[in-house]
Amino acid sequence: MKTFRPIALRRFLVALLALPLQCFAPTGAAAIQIKPSSSTAPRPIPPSDSKLIEVKVTGSKRFTQDEVAAASGLPLGATVGDEEFRKAARQLGESGAFNDIAYTYSYSSAGTKLIFQITDADKFVPAHFLDFVWFSDQELLQKVHERAPLFNGELPVSGRLPDQVSDILQALLVGGGIPGHVEYLRTPGPDGKLASVDYGVANVIIRIRRIEFSGAAASELPLLQAAAEKLSGRDYYRALLTAFDEHAVLPVYHEHGYLKASCVPQQPRLVKNATPETIDDKEAVTLLDVTIAITPGAQYKVTGWDWSGNKNIPTENLQSLLHAKIGQPANTVQLENDLRAVQQLYGSRGYVTAAVKADAAFGDAAGTVAYQLAVTEGPVYHMGELEFRGIDNNLTARLRAAWKIHSGDVYDATYLKEFLPQARKLLPPAIDWEVSPHVTAIAKDKTVDVDLQYTAKAPQ
Repeated sequence: MKTFRPIALRRFLVALLALPLQCFAPTGAAAIQIKPSSSTAPRPIPPSDSKLIEVKVTGSKRFTQDEVAAASGLPLGATVGDEEFRKAARQLGESGAFNDIAYTYSYSSAGTKLIFQITDADKFVPAHFLDFVWFSDQELLQKVHERAPLFNGELPVSGRLPDQVSDILQALLVGGGIPGHVEYLRTPGPDGKLASVDYGVANVIIRIRRIEFSGAAASELPLLQAAAEKLSGRDYYRALLTAFDEHAVLPVYHEHGYLKASCVPQQPRLVKNATPETIDDKEAVTLLDVTIAITPGAQYKVTGWDWSGNKNIPTENLQSLLHAKIGQPANTVQLENDLRAVQQLYGSRGYVTAAVKADAAFGDAAGTVAYQLAVTEGPVYHMGELEFRGIDNNLTARLRAAWKIHSGDVYDATYLKEFLPQARKLLPPAIDWEVSPHVTAIAKDKTVDVDLQYTAKAPQ
């Protein structure tokens, strides 16, 4: 995992309201409030009054008073003065969690009271713990929050708090005798802006020994176990399990009508913790078992389909492409394949941008589901330009002559799959040819350009 740690310290303001020194009766309090720009040095707090007895915080909607007070580093009972207050304000500002910070204080014979007036930073992003398999997420949140009171699962987009969290996580590894080095990545979202801060552990291999399942019925368990064998011996990371759940576990249930099934990977169970033993004398190994908890939910049976939007292909033609029958358990995996066949049928008739949207109407009490299948046909596209690249003129002429869709003809999106095997027979057999097809639909002209790039790999 690469580390990317740009740290832009947010500017912060320590605004001190200037008021003259006021003297009160022995039971009263004398207050000193100053401006940083003032050339008059603040009068020091008398030693007898310098014990901090209260810290108040106003202005924050994200943090509690206790969290800000703890993060300032000023414990009650400490001996304080203006220098300590400035240092505390600077510490809060460098965290990146606040846009503005101001403070005032007052003292009396009972001690000194401090008030922070703060404004929260504009943006925070979630922090993710990717592969800290030795701790649960809740345990990590609690342990980090205890040492970094401004961390509640999210981090400001600038400042030192992400580094502070990294240091705390590293200390937890060291304290547990766990080899590895904490690194973090500032991960951007689709818009290019910071979306999360992801923490991981480098210099240690975390490997899956076995995947187990809880909540699975005997009928589904063999299918799940067969799929899980592919993960045995693989390096562990959360994205791998997320993809496994989505593409291997849930489809087993969706094929049998359990359309609202859910699964959650539980906390990995350590089988062998990382030891000084190494692989290639470089990295220690941690072995673990992962249990995936499955909640199948109710089984749904199909009660019907309602087609709409199909003006140019009759409903019975489209319906014939669906495999499921009324009264049978719904199978959304098969339905997705069937709807792709519907799109291919439209594509063969020039509707290359046709799409089908399936909406399910559930009857939870009866365990039924009906589908509304909305077709967006779009315009008919015609054949545009045909290009062959990577071959000489003679081969180009032979392949062009074999291509059956002429310029201006209605484009058949299924034809390319038929053409490529035929075209291969026309190429020199002594050369291993690789072809990369590029099909581009030009919306402005309603045409389709086909560009076939041929590469001669190596003699057979």
